[in-house]
Amino acid sequence: MLQNIIMMIIGFVILIKGADLVVKGAVGLSRKLNWSEMLVGIVLVGIGTSLPELVVTINSSLIGESDIILGNAIGSSICNILLVVGIAGMVRPMKIDKRLCKTHLSMSLLTIIVLFLICNYGSNVFLGIDRIEAIILLIMTVLYTIFTFFEGKEVGEDESKTPEKTSNKMSMLRILIYIVLGMIGLKYGADFVINEATNIANYFGVSPAIISLTIISIGTGLPEIATSIMASIRNDSDLAVGNVIGSNIYNLCLLPSIGALISPIGYYKTFNVTIIFLLFSTIVTLILVNYKNKSMLSRKKAFVLLLLYFAYIVNLF
Repeated sequence: MLQNIIMMIIGFVILIKGADLVVKGAVGLSRKLNWSEMLVGIVLVGIGTSLPELVVTINSSLIGESDIILGNAIGSSICNILLVVGIAGMVRPMKIDKRLCKTHLSMSLLTIIVLFLICNYGSNVFLGIDRIEAIILLIMTVLYTIFTFFEGKEVGEDESKTPEKTSNKMSMLRILIYIVLGMIGLKYGADFVINEATNIANYFGVSPAIISLTIISIGTGLPEIATSIMASIRNDSDLAVGNVIGSNIYNLCLLPSIGALISPIGYYKTFNVTIIFLLFSTIVTLILVNYKNKSMLSRKKAFVLLLLYFAYIVNLF
């Protein structure tokens, strides 16, 4: 028992240090290449922090348990938009780039709607995602990444003229070391925390269902949580929120497309309630950050997101 607690604490330390390295590397990369932090947060950090979900997706498809993929993708996205953004906003109120608020959150909404339509009405003979529909989702992922790249590169070129961007640039080798070591720290730190928390829960006789709904669902979101909190502490709000939006879009487009290309994904109608709640949560976030056109996430607004996540967890039980 004591050993489990010590290992879990070690896992948290590795996780936090990994997040710190990722944020430093991401900010350094944006300055080095004259990219916006929004671009780095959405694409690089967004994909990087979705790696645990990607591993689950590939493993589930290979062993024929593809129904896990959508549940994992939707549940992780709810955790991101409510819990991760909520915690980051409670740590430090954030001024959010208007492009993130209006363009990218709106794209996230579109992604949810498209996934819902594909899963329920996309095929006349198969309820779920077949390989043709997987290609559609994959194309959406590529188009979104290309759009974000050119948008972020253009914004970064304008921002590169500021003194903050022109000073204190790291070498590319140092940036790559930070990012690689940080991603490894996020991965293994999260694994340590999940495994030891599960062992502690088993020790106290907590049921597997409760463990899966709480420890595992939140555990797969730990890389996003740690990265966004660290970015918020460092006042890099574009990185903190961009990481979440990018991770959600890749969760809902890239993961199901890869899984369905390996093996078509079945869809249970019970998922409709969860995906509608994700849609509702994203709309609420969009309204909150744009309230009075301030593009600001205050602690009060962040608290509303945390309350919604708490309601979601209670409903699951």
